[in-house]
Amino acid sequence: MASSADLWYIRLPDGRLLRARSTVALRHYLKSGRIPWDGRVRRSADDPWQTLDRVEEFVDLVPKGSALGDSSLGEMPGNDAGPRPKKSGAELRTLGMRGLVEELFNAFDSCLQRTKLTTAACTGLGIGLVWMLGDVAAQLLGDRAWIGHAGAAVLVLLLFSTCISILTQMTAIELSRFRQVRFSEIRPGLAGSIVRLSVALGLVGGAILGFIVLLRSLPAWLAPGGPAEVGLGLEVVLDIVNGARLILEVLCWPIFGVAMLLLGPILIVEEYSIGRALREWLGMLRQHLGRIYLYQALAFAFAAVLSVPLVLPVLLARYGFIGNTPHPSLGASAPFYLLAGVALTPALAYLLVAHVFIYLNLRYEFFYSTRER
Repeated sequence: MASSADLWYIRLPDGRLLRARSTVALRHYLKSGRIPWDGRVRRSADDPWQTLDRVEEFVDLVPKGSALGDSSLGEMPGNDAGPRPKKSGAELRTLGMRGLVEELFNAFDSCLQRTKLTTAACTGLGIGLVWMLGDVAAQLLGDRAWIGHAGAAVLVLLLFSTCISILTQMTAIELSRFRQVRFSEIRPGLAGSIVRLSVALGLVGGAILGFIVLLRSLPAWLAPGGPAEVGLGLEVVLDIVNGARLILEVLCWPIFGVAMLLLGPILIVEEYSIGRALREWLGMLRQHLGRIYLYQALAFAFAAVLSVPLVLPVLLARYGFIGNTPHPSLGASAPFYLLAGVALTPALAYLLVAHVFIYLNLRYEFFYSTRER
């Protein structure tokens, strides 16, 4: 999919940066006058800005007598040949923070499609069913309850990977072809994507969760005899360990969220192997950690707005009906698990679709700079 990218970056005379997804799209905007001829273009952040009369793809469209001089980037002459450029939600996008917020809003339209919502609903229902079965298995196994929880975790991982693979492929094809995608178009290679993504998510997510469990178990290992047998020196050590554990765990949970949601677009859109996807993911964390945190915070805020009207009635019914019962019956808990899974459908669909937009923004776009690169 990545090989089909035909991106152009346009710098308008007022300093704004826009992105056209293909040469055909940019030619259309030039011919219709929505892009002025005194703008400048380039393929990537490593290329120099060029006037349109020096670019082979557009030189045949330059109107005769157009004022395309050799002016500097900061002092480009005006042009009355066409109207002021307008933004297009499908092919032309503003870059930077404003562009990201616009794309997160565009993700609403993309995720609210029947096929994507159906996929997310089936996934949510499946996760709710697995939660219910895992709870029942844990009660039956007693001291070996961890077996039931581990089995439930594996099934949830497979369901989650399937949903990510379907929604990511559909969104990526939709953005590159400017039309809705049929499910039959993503069937080839879907099984391979699910397997690779499950392995990648299992490796990263398992490592992070294992580290968190290790941090929580460390105080008990250092003081196995209980608080009554802890001396002053060991108490100081435990205070330091607990403080460090809290800080490290606070850092681990956001990284866990990044892994669960950003690894899918990296692996599927670029069609990378597991090793290459993990390297790209680590490199993206090093380079864009602050932007990723900000983008995900906005995406989760939007997802919360979508999910509250559905989740709140389920929670109110759950705790209003069951109260503070420590171990509710299966007849009371089973509907809760299923309804909770279905209630998360809009949030799940939006987050997975939005992270395709986030990944493409991080991978192919850059901030405006007043200096020539």
